[in-house]
Formats: sequence, structure tokens, C-alpha cells
Amino acid sequence: MNEDAGERAEKYIQNVERALENLTSTNLPTSITRRDLTSVLDTVKRYVSDARFYLQEGKTTTSLASISYAEGLLDAMKFLKIINLSWQSKDYAQI
Repeated sequence: MNEDAGERAEKYIQNVERALENLTSTNLPTSITRRDLTSVLDTVKRYVSDARFYLQEGKTTTSLASISYAEGLLDAMKFLKIINLSWQSKDYAQI
């Protein structure tokens, strides 16, 4: 499938939004507080909001960069076993 950057950004945004709706936190390590987790998740949500804004403004490269930051933070928290997360879209691996 040959998609333009705007379509690709929209798919990334939708996948991150779905992931945010369905994620759960784990038993946090003592070095990480609930406040820390909330702070990072708030940052993720701001990146998603920025990605939507830039996409609507036609700045697809900036939109992709913003949503990539959001996805990276979620993946990092998943790898550190701070959250349980699954990417919902079957097409996600093909983006």
C-alpha cells in the first residue's frame, strides 16, 4: 500500500489514541511514583494533540515526528514493564 505522509500520520495517531484508551499500569517499581507515570502519560497526550494539530495544518512531517515521540514514550514504558500495552491495529506493522 502506498500512502502519503498525511494518511500515515493519521494511522499512527489513531493507533496511539487506541493504545492510550486500553493501557493499564503495572505494580510500579518503588523508584517510580504514580505521579511520574501520570507526568509521562500527560506528555504522551500532548504529543498526540500536537500531532493532530500539525496534521490539520498540513505539516505532515511535524505531525509524524510528534506522534513518533508519543509512541516512543509508550514503548519505553512498556519495555520497562511500567504499563501493559498492546497495539490494536493489525495494519500497524505495515505502517
